[in-house]
Amino acid sequence: MNVLITGGAGFIGSHIAKRLLTTGYDVTILDDLTTGDIANIPDGATFIDCDMAKKKTYRLLTGEKFSHVLHLAAQSSGEISDEKPELDLEVNTLGTLLLLRWCMKAKIPRFLYASSMAVYGNTEKNPVMETDPCHPLSFYGISKFSSEQYIRHFSNKGLNTTIFRMFSVYGPGQNMSNLKQGMVSIFLAYLMKKEEIWVKGSGDRFRDFTYIDDVVDAWITALNNPASYGQTYNLATGRKTFVRELINEEIKCCHLNPDTYPVRYEGSTPSDQFGLFADITKIRSDLHWSPKTDLKTGLEKMVDWIQQENFSEIR
Repeated sequence: MNVLITGGAGFIGSHIAKRLLTTGYDVTILDDLTTGDIANIPDGATFIDCDMAKKKTYRLLTGEKFSHVLHLAAQSSGEISDEKPELDLEVNTLGTLLLLRWCMKAKIPRFLYASSMAVYGNTEKNPVMETDPCHPLSFYGISKFSSEQYIRHFSNKGLNTTIFRMFSVYGPGQNMSNLKQGMVSIFLAYLMKKEEIWVKGSGDRFRDFTYIDDVVDAWITALNNPASYGQTYNLATGRKTFVRELINEEIKCCHLNPDTYPVRYEGSTPSDQFGLFADITKIRSDLHWSPKTDLKTGLEKMVDWIQQENFSEIR
């Protein structure tokens, strides 16, 4: 089977690509390397440097036969979304629409999509369920929710789709130089430099932190599973973690003292959700999937990876 992965040079996409290659799939990666890294592309994958929001991209794919399309290409920084909302509209929403139209024309049987917890906004209750109202706060969340609507439209036309609303994914392979995306990696970047951790917002905020291997397991489990066709899933742990708890656990994983390590809570991130964690009943039931990695174990693995890599680009 030949799988097309958009955004496959990024953090999550590259992990999925590696897993697919080890299980015998042929993998083609599309990425414009705006945020992805050429070094993330695994050996054995075919790589095409292109922009999903440009029609000429789809001319490059003429004649190719794919069994699955996994769409992870996106502008996913909340801060950049606030600075350049038109970029989200083009990259995230238009890119998804053009890809869906091409999938229908090329008779692609299977389409899986990386959505986000950002579609919910600030909910009236937690844990949040897939059937709860979506009121995105950010341009990023709006672009993801709009893309979901396009996907449902094409699902009604016969495309077998699955949408994953992913919650705060972290783990080895994250971009440690990007201080505008990913709480876990941002705070660890400060710790690796032995600098004061700057937290933009309250420590009382909370999230649902999901380890990368568990995320990949869910995507692979859904790949050929008819139970997931036409469905939307929260992809998370179902566990609530306060930002203060995350920081303390990261400090301890770095063998430092959370009682004395300097942490500054100052400022805010535009359109930031205050608190959200997921009800994962549906994905457990349909896919028989459950997260295996607790936060402490996941952070320890990530710290080990950072130390082994000895990143010079952390700044």
